[in-house]
Amino acid sequence: MSHLPTPRSARPAVPSAGSSAFSRRRLLSGAGVGLAGIAGASALAGCGGSAGGAGSPAQISTDLAELPTYTAITTGPTPDLPGTEIVQPAYFTAPQSADLWRSVEDAQLPESSDPVSAFIISYATPPPSDNPFLDQVNERLGTTLDMRITSSETFTQKFATVVAGGDMPDMVEFIAFDLPPNHPQLLDSQFADLTPFLSGDAISDYPNLANVPSISWENCRVNGKIYGTPVHRPAFGSILVSRPDLFEEILGEEPAPTSKDEFTAMLTEVTDPKAGRFAMTGQSAGSAVEWGWDFLGAMFGVPNGWGLEGGKLIHKFETEAWFETLEYIKELWDLGVYHPDTPSSSGSQAKAYLAAGTSLLHQDGISALLDKTSPETPYDAIVPFAADGGPGIMYQGSSLFSFTALKKAEDDRLVDQLRILNYLAAPFGSEENFFLTYGTEGEHHTRGGDGSVSLTDDGTAQISPSAVSYLSAPPQVLFSAVPLEDRLTRDHTWQGATESMLLKSEVAGLYSPTSSKASSAEGDVLTAATEYVLGRAALDPVHGAVESWKSGFGDTIRGEYTEQLG
Repeated sequence: MSHLPTPRSARPAVPSAGSSAFSRRRLLSGAGVGLAGIAGASALAGCGGSAGGAGSPAQISTDLAELPTYTAITTGPTPDLPGTEIVQPAYFTAPQSADLWRSVEDAQLPESSDPVSAFIISYATPPPSDNPFLDQVNERLGTTLDMRITSSETFTQKFATVVAGGDMPDMVEFIAFDLPPNHPQLLDSQFADLTPFLSGDAISDYPNLANVPSISWENCRVNGKIYGTPVHRPAFGSILVSRPDLFEEILGEEPAPTSKDEFTAMLTEVTDPKAGRFAMTGQSAGSAVEWGWDFLGAMFGVPNGWGLEGGKLIHKFETEAWFETLEYIKELWDLGVYHPDTPSSSGSQAKAYLAAGTSLLHQDGISALLDKTSPETPYDAIVPFAADGGPGIMYQGSSLFSFTALKKAEDDRLVDQLRILNYLAAPFGSEENFFLTYGTEGEHHTRGGDGSVSLTDDGTAQISPSAVSYLSAPPQVLFSAVPLEDRLTRDHTWQGATESMLLKSEVAGLYSPTSSKASSAEGDVLTAATEYVLGRAALDPVHGAVESWKSGFGDTIRGEYTEQLG
């Protein structure tokens, strides 16, 4: 089942920014509604400007554009396990060809055939220089995507080169965890304010983009204005991945602790150094160690980055709860429940320990639950709980991998590019999404007798390496071409149990110019904390590092956020 665009003369004209399609925007004043920052509390919050020539350095704004109106698409296959705006729906089988439906009509395709350049990341092997799959994507769009694909290893360096070179591509991917220096000023001077096109009900012109949950858009709103479209990820932050099968084998039941005391007893009971088995594995983080700070900190009520105490912003380092967490981590290390290689283990080594059963717990991202490298291995996640046995807290994550910004251009040019992004965001079960995932039957994939879909060698070599999924994508669903029904069910159940526990940062969506400069001082705190846990230093240096962070950066950051909170 395929669809090619009809001649452009049959498509409606592109509306201008002054037409009714863009008259529904409004600005709201007040605190930002967003997610916890990454790589610094303001990782995705910056400064914006209006379309046109290069602007002056951006200033903090308290006016916030209305987020795009979320409108879920309900057409398509019925999920085996239903979802919500937060919980991902689960599908145990691939959509059948006869059930695919069109989510993009001819009138929603680009009006112009002018090429569109895109600077984009890729984690795959480079695509062939002449990529038949990308040719088919272009044919369906009726335009030409000039994909300037960059490997993850060189993306940061090449991004800087692109900016310095003065030849900005039409579309540029801003990676959530690797934003360029001074990105607020960069967005302000060279990229289009998309607020008139996407804010509020204006997003209805792009229904597949409107299908992306609101929380993914919160961090596309940069200092009050919408500067990009999100590549969605689930809302959940770091989780504590478990091996439920091994817990049941050792304890007679799967892990379900409800307090710190129960958790500690469980960790102690499953640890057996003589058998080479340890309850938890952390991993090296430069001169510090990632001990599972997010899961354990949430247990003690540590805020998600920044919280409110007595009406005043307070950073996690300044709370008694953070120091309680530190003492608890030291207690666990002294008990021997952490794998002894934790201080030097890489992330991949920690994953390998979990897969081998050398450790039974490891903090990771939610995607780890569907790791396909060992499909027969059961993985689950611990439902959060409070140390005293009360309700748990789950830190809300970024809810996006990246956002795609558009270089300043005339309105009709921007609309055509948004139509491309809308096409690439076609939802699971649609004809467009199936094509973007599996290509053309017989060439890029084959169907099994049970309806399963398998990529051919050409499909593997051409589809993922094309990197179009990093330009724009639909809300992720729980699905695996490799049979993982047990893990899909466990993942869905865990999400349902923790949805109401989500806690976002009090400053999420706000902009602090100083925050991006504080990473070294924050690292000094975590390094001092690690030295304390390992017994190589006293607690005083930790307090000293916190005071240095506070006087050097923290108080200034607090003031910048407080100004926006009003």
